[in-house]
Amino acid sequence: METTILLQDDILWSRIQSFSLDASDADFPFSKKLAKEEHWTLDFAQKAIQEYKKFVYLCCILPNGASPSETVDKVWHMHLIYTQNYWDEFCPNILKRKLHHHPSKGGFNEKTKHRDWFSDTLKSYHEVFKQEAPKDIWFEKGKTGTRTIWLKRLRIIPLFVALFMLSSCLGEVLGTLASVALPVIGIFVFLQGIFSFFRFISFFRGDEGNIIIKKKDDGSLGGSSNGSSSGFSSDGGSSSCSSDGGGSGCSSGCGGGCGGCGGGCGS
Repeated sequence: METTILLQDDILWSRIQSFSLDASDADFPFSKKLAKEEHWTLDFAQKAIQEYKKFVYLCCILPNGASPSETVDKVWHMHLIYTQNYWDEFCPNILKRKLHHHPSKGGFNEKTKHRDWFSDTLKSYHEVFKQEAPKDIWFEKGKTGTRTIWLKRLRIIPLFVALFMLSSCLGEVLGTLASVALPVIGIFVFLQGIFSFFRFISFFRGDEGNIIIKKKDDGSLGGSSNGSSSGFSSDGGSSSCSSDGGGSGCSSGCGGGCGGCGGGCGS
């Protein structure tokens, strides 16, 4: 993607930026529901919403569209649930076109394209907004989560060690039982340690770096928005995006969540 020829639409950005996803008369507005559903703080949810708006803007102005992060995609999914706000207000009045979200075929080639597409999106973000994309919003946390899961699994090993030590103090009966059970437990602990070790090795070698992408390939949603007179298509992974209404359009997919569509949203 040539970031030196990015299209800009200040009027469109002004409309997107001023649009509120929180209804003024709602006791439990969008941002609070998002924070609750995703187990985020309210401040983080509101920050994610602002980044979602930037993503939508990039979808509209970039010739090849844009690819969201996992966090931004979650905001998009939540917005789609608010059908009246999304379809009756946001798309026709703010974007001046439809912005769909639908699944794609997925596959290894599309994952590779998605990684390139996402990288281009981050570069374009910097070009358009004159700042780096916030790491806590735009960079995936799947690896950290996976590491935490395996660390928790390794915590059971000290438990078995403690049981082994206590068994020596419980008399001959437990000692007899332990003589049968402990070899089995020892084998289990040994195998668990070997298994965990190789999982950690594969993790740091990058074999588990596409957790979100795998989940998306199993049927998650992607985005779409279809243009008018000219068309563009690009398959990037597990979801796709196209938009209706501007001077040109695209349909594209991505592996880490979903994609956007460029070609001019109209003003």
